[in-house]
Amino acid sequence: MKYARPTIALIAASLLGISSGWAEDEIKDTVICATQEIHVCALYAGCARVMPPEINAPDFIKIDLKEMKLAARRYDGSYGTLKIDKKTQLPKLLLLQGVNSEPEELKDGLAFSIAIQVDTGRMAGSATTTETVYSFLGTCHAL
Repeated sequence: MKYARPTIALIAASLLGISSGWAEDEIKDTVICATQEIHVCALYAGCARVMPPEINAPDFIKIDLKEMKLAARRYDGSYGTLKIDKKTQLPKLLLLQGVNSEPEELKDGLAFSIAIQVDTGRMAGSATTTETVYSFLGTCHAL
C-alpha cells in the first residue's frame, strides 16, 4: 500500500507527458497550436517581443494536414487561411512551409515555415515579409 501513491503519481505523470505530443505513426489529420511567444525583427529597427493584439496575431492555429491548410482567427476576430505548400515528416520533426503571394493585409507576399517537435508538441515558426520576420513559439496537440 505504501507504493500505491507513488505508482499512481508515476502513471499520471506518464499519461500527462504522453498527451503533450504524439508518436510519429499517430500523427492525425488535425493539429491545434497555441502561440505562447512572438518576436518581430525588422531591418534597421531590431527585434522586439510583442503581444498578439499589437500585430493582430492569432492565439491558436489549426493545422489541417489532410487539406494542407492553416487556419487561424486573428486577435480582431477575422479569420485567415494559408495553403501549406510542403510537408516534410522527419523522425522527430514535422516541417511545414508555404507562401501567400497576395495577402490582404500586406502590400507584398508572405512566406512561412513551422517546425513541430513530434514527441513534445513544441512549435517554432516564422512568417517573413518585406524586411520583417515574425517568429512565434508555442505548443501543439494532435486532435
